[in-house]
Amino acid sequence: MANPFIKKIIQDATFNEDLFAEKIIYNGVIIPAIVEIGEGEQQQTNGFMRSPNTAVVFGNSFVTVKIEDVPNPKRKDKVEYEGKTYYVAGIELIDSVGGSVTVKLTSDERGYMSL
Repeated sequence: MANPFIKKIIQDATFNEDLFAEKIIYNGVIIPAIVEIGEGEQQQTNGFMRSPNTAVVFGNSFVTVKIEDVPNPKRKDKVEYEGKTYYVAGIELIDSVGGSVTVKLTSDERGYMSL
């Protein structure tokens, strides 16, 4: 078990909204989180009914939250941030020392784009 004193120091710094954290809505509950918003793409190979040199573009983001706030994150949990909706795709990392969990979010798959 992690040292509760160390865990408190880490959480007080990490989830302080004046320093790093931002508000998100996780399954309808407002909580502090570290938010990383990004985008990914997966290039498609030539094949039957596929155009050459195309890619699928999708939202590829992460949020880190306190385990106490989200003790059991699951696929398809709903996260809202700055008016946009994301869905949990899976657990990326559990930090037992800091008492946090990072989940991967998905959004906005946009189909095929020419490269």
